[in-house]
Amino acid sequence: MKKILLLSVWLVATIVVYAQEAGKGIQFLDNEPWEEVVKKAKKQRKLIFVDCYTSWCGPCKKLAAEVFTRKDVGDYVNKKFVSVKYDVEKPNGLEFARKYRDQISAFPTLLLIRQDGSIMQRIVGAFPAKDILEAIQNGVNGKTWQALEKEYLDGNRDYNFILTYLDLLLKSGENEKYADVKREYVKQFPVDSLLNPQIWELGAEYIQHPSTEEYQFVLKHLNEFGQRGFDRYDLEWTLAINAYYQISDIIKTGFKTQNQDTIAKLKKQLKDLEVTLNNPVKNFPEYLAYVRIEESYLNRDTEELIYRLIYLGEHHLIESLDWTKQWLDYTIDHLEDKQLIQRCLDYLYQAQQANEIGNDWIVTNCYNVLAKGYAKLGDLNKANEYTQKAKQIDEQNKERLKNF
Repeated sequence: MKKILLLSVWLVATIVVYAQEAGKGIQFLDNEPWEEVVKKAKKQRKLIFVDCYTSWCGPCKKLAAEVFTRKDVGDYVNKKFVSVKYDVEKPNGLEFARKYRDQISAFPTLLLIRQDGSIMQRIVGAFPAKDILEAIQNGVNGKTWQALEKEYLDGNRDYNFILTYLDLLLKSGENEKYADVKREYVKQFPVDSLLNPQIWELGAEYIQHPSTEEYQFVLKHLNEFGQRGFDRYDLEWTLAINAYYQISDIIKTGFKTQNQDTIAKLKKQLKDLEVTLNNPVKNFPEYLAYVRIEESYLNRDTEELIYRLIYLGEHHLIESLDWTKQWLDYTIDHLEDKQLIQRCLDYLYQAQQANEIGNDWIVTNCYNVLAKGYAKLGDLNKANEYTQKAKQIDEQNKERLKNF
């Protein structure tokens, strides 16, 4: 009777422990030498699941907390895999990362590996638990992007097949191939196919440069897109952000170049942008202001530049402190009117104060421009004050880098 009682207690304890372990999610070996992991996999006749992470990687922590702890994920992975997690900045992790360096370029990277060391599947990034589990199951079942590649190269362009192929490429971190396949698929259709929600789903990210046919089609057919159920706000945001990127490129190039051929090309691009930005789209009025200021700057028309800058700045139509600082730096260098110089300095100071917690490099350069401006006005006390502020920020940054 006593033996039966002891056996019953042991069985209950075993079941409880098993249930607890099963509910904990994936059971990882922690930074164990790779050779030992392979031995355990062979002994247990299992595959190997590897989580490559770093201590500073936010998405890695998200996976560890929200995906690997789930019972459904743990039950599947623990049954089929010996699992190990490697901090790739620690000795055993670093050694593993060197061994599989052609597979690890971002974090988190999850690898499904056979006992002979060959790769079955790679998953790059922090996806939801359902997607991670599906990707692992696909790897076990041989449903990988490599398996679909031959069918794609043989000409399969079925929409659902393309979606599946793209999904596998994306989760495997094959970003260049993913972009190429997506672009090639969308380009086979005429531009008005963007009104088809399925084509838009794949082609929206290519509505980039304002000079492209696709961009101009969306701009001219916003109402028709809206009538077909597209979100007008999202469409306008897509148009606005891509216009901003082009303006930013033009302005940055304009600050760097003295080449007249390059400046002529930039002016032509600005003229084309003016036509685009004269449409009723969110943020276009603000961007049109940037374009007109940059035109004045490229024309080296100091008088027009200063009046446009001060007017638009005082009406809070310019948000970029870096651009403001560089435009005002040029105008202060070329102004002799002390009242205008003072207005420039007042405007720059207000813009800098509104961005006090911004990029230290930009703030430091604002102080340097303020120091130069006050020196030009003959106010050496103010000039020295801003010079010291710039030096103080530089010293703070040096100290931070030293501690880092």
